[in-house]
Amino acid sequence: MPIACPRLWARMLDKILILVLGGSIGTLSRYFLAEWGQARWGTFFPYGTLLVNLVGCLMMGCLLGFFESRYGALTEAPYPLRLLCITGFLGALTTFSSYELEALLMFRHGAWERALIYLAGSIMLGLLLMLAGFRGTRFLLNWLH
Repeated sequence: MPIACPRLWARMLDKILILVLGGSIGTLSRYFLAEWGQARWGTFFPYGTLLVNLVGCLMMGCLLGFFESRYGALTEAPYPLRLLCITGFLGALTTFSSYELEALLMFRHGAWERALIYLAGSIMLGLLLMLAGFRGTRFLLNWLH
């Protein structure tokens, strides 16, 4: 076994632990924030999910502003910090904020068409695939019984 393998495993374990920490906090935050939103405003509308998505977008914007101000660019921020805050915490809180960040970065770089295709395509294709998965599973389960 080459000497690099134990170092590689140690670095991978570090990344996993960072993700577990951020993801655990994000998951718990999502649960409690969504529950609070539903309890506060009722169940007529998915207020909890909307609240989580909007809070996640606000936090992503704050992180983007902080990282760019402190490090010059999002990609220049220390990788473990990005992994903890963005991939771990916000990824578990809501992936909607990542979706919006990617669109914002495309808009900022003048790639309006790509951004609009990405936004519309994600919504429309995502909904169609969810419907296909739902109907396909129902069909399969009914056929098996």
